[in-house]
Amino acid sequence: MIKTKFTGVYYRDLQNNDRVFIITYKLNGKFKKEKVGSTKEGITAIYASKIRAKRTSIDRLKDDAPMFLNQKLPTFDECFNMYYKSIETKSDSLNTKRRYELHVKPTFGHIKIDDITTQMVEDFKIKSKKLKSQKTTREYASKTINDWINTIGTVFNYMISKKDLNVKNPAIAAKIEREKVDNDRERYLELDEIKKIWDALDNRREYFDNQIRAEVTENVKVFLALSLSTGARLRSVLTISKADINLNTNTVIIKNHKANRTYNGYIHPKYKELIAKRIEKLRPIDYIINSSPVELSRNAINKVLKPIFDELFNQGLKPEDSKRRVVIHTLRHTFASQLAIAETPIYTIMRLMDHSDISQTIRYAKLSSANGRDAVFNLKLI
Repeated sequence: MIKTKFTGVYYRDLQNNDRVFIITYKLNGKFKKEKVGSTKEGITAIYASKIRAKRTSIDRLKDDAPMFLNQKLPTFDECFNMYYKSIETKSDSLNTKRRYELHVKPTFGHIKIDDITTQMVEDFKIKSKKLKSQKTTREYASKTINDWINTIGTVFNYMISKKDLNVKNPAIAAKIEREKVDNDRERYLELDEIKKIWDALDNRREYFDNQIRAEVTENVKVFLALSLSTGARLRSVLTISKADINLNTNTVIIKNHKANRTYNGYIHPKYKELIAKRIEKLRPIDYIINSSPVELSRNAINKVLKPIFDELFNQGLKPEDSKRRVVIHTLRHTFASQLAIAETPIYTIMRLMDHSDISQTIRYAKLSSANGRDAVFNLKLI
C-alpha cells in the first residue's frame, strides 16, 4: 500500500489502471483496515479521508456520537434487498431487480449506505451517459439512466421512511438533475400501413414446418388485434387472460403495470372472430398471447414483428431514430392517433389510453380536424 498525504489513507494501483483506496484506524482499541473503493467508482483520497474521520469519530466521541454513527449500517445492496422484499409481489418487480443488479449494484452495492454521496451519484450519472448497451450497441437512453438514479433514490426513501434510518438521500431530484427525456414518438401507422403488416404476416416464410409457422402467426395476429383494439402497452397485452375477455360486451380488462391498476378496453368488431377462436382453446387463467412466461412471449412477438417493421417502414432510418422508427410501441401510438383523427374527444382518448394526466394525451389533439381548422375555415371574413 502507498500512503497518501491524508492521515490513515492509502492506495493500491491495479493492473486495469484503477486505484483502490484503503483507510486504517482504531476502533475500541482494535486496529481496523477498510477498503473504501476505487477511482472507477468515484472514490478519491479526499473522500476516503472523510470516511476515516467518520469512523474515528465513533471511537473519539463514544456515547456522545450521533445515533446513526453508532449503528452498524448496512451496505446499499443489503438495503436494496430489504426494499425488494416489500415489492417482490408486484408485477414489475423483476424488471426493478434486473435493472439494479446490472447497472446500480456494481457501483453502489458494496458501499455502506451512509457513505454514498450526491457527488458519487452525479459521477455515476455522467459515467452512465457514456456507456453502450451490449444488446443494441447504442448509448443508453436518458429515461433509462433516470430509472437507475430513481432506483437509488427509492431505496434511500424506503430505508428512511420504513427503517427509520437517519441518512440523507443523495439522489433527490433537487440535488441530482435528471436527464432531459425526448422520447415522444411522432410516427403512427396509416390504415393502409396496418394492412401491409397483416399481409406480411400471411406471407411469412421461416424455416420451420407449416404447423409451427401457423401457430406462431396466429399468436402474433392476436397480439396485433389486441394492441390495435386497446392501445395497451406491450406488457399489458401479454398479461391479458381469457378471464379478462367478455365477448358479449366486447370488453377487456387491462392491467396497467406502470401504475399498478386496471382499466377497461374494447375489442374492435373486426377482430372479434379472431380472438373468439383463440380463447376457445384456453382455460380462464391462461394468457391470450401464448402460454409462456411474459418475457419469452415478448421476445417471440418481437422476433416476428421487428423484421416486418424494418422491411416495411424502417429502411434508411438510424437505430436511434426513436421518433420515426416503427416499433411495437408504435401500435399504442397508432391507436391514440387514429382515435384523434376520427375526432374522438381528448378526454375519451385519455381514458382509453389510461393516462394519468391530460398532458400525456394532449399531443394527439393536433391530429384532429377539430383542432381549430374548421373554426378558421368557417369564419365570415371579408
